[in-house]
Amino acid sequence: MIDAIVFLGIQGSGKGTQAKLLAERTGFQHINIGDLLREQVNLGTELGIEVKSVITRGELVSDHLVFKVVEASLCPGCPGIIFDGFPRNQAQAEHLVSHYRLARVYYLDLSESEALSRMQGRQVCSKCGANYHLTNHPPAQPGVCDICNGALIIRADDAPEAIACRIKAFFQETYALKDFFSRLGVLKTIPANLSVTEIENIIQSDFTLD
Repeated sequence: MIDAIVFLGIQGSGKGTQAKLLAERTGFQHINIGDLLREQVNLGTELGIEVKSVITRGELVSDHLVFKVVEASLCPGCPGIIFDGFPRNQAQAEHLVSHYRLARVYYLDLSESEALSRMQGRQVCSKCGANYHLTNHPPAQPGVCDICNGALIIRADDAPEAIACRIKAFFQETYALKDFFSRLGVLKTIPANLSVTEIENIIQSDFTLD
């Protein structure tokens, strides 16, 4: 079995940022389920057409399709996988522990009000996909990407209605996974209101490669 690390937390808690930083340090493959699905949509694949209407509404793609996308995206020979946005429910968690050697689950703990504040300010470049935030990481020129000058947009799943659906789904299904992973002895909770560097340092001191 291949080693796996999971970043768990409400939307806007910083899972993606920390997953990328840890991937750079360890050489593990970073897998973001949302990005993979959006890539399929942008490419216009059969799978992308199937999931487009689902993610636009902020709903969760079926477990079967998620498993299919994950398996198809694995890079041969990588030393491990860092999952960001997976698992999201009990069935996905059970699939994870039966197919991977789970090394650690980091739960980034953030209040619902702070999560809403973070998500409501997010923008993404329509060309290169660079991420911005109106308060925490604004572009030099409003509405224009610093990297490629592409137009900045609000992702469909960051629209107010979609955000509400995603947060509801988190508390209905994903939040309970804290107990599941705690019983397995792999859960570490980190306050998500710390700085990016502070969280990175906590993770770096906790997880070391053998």
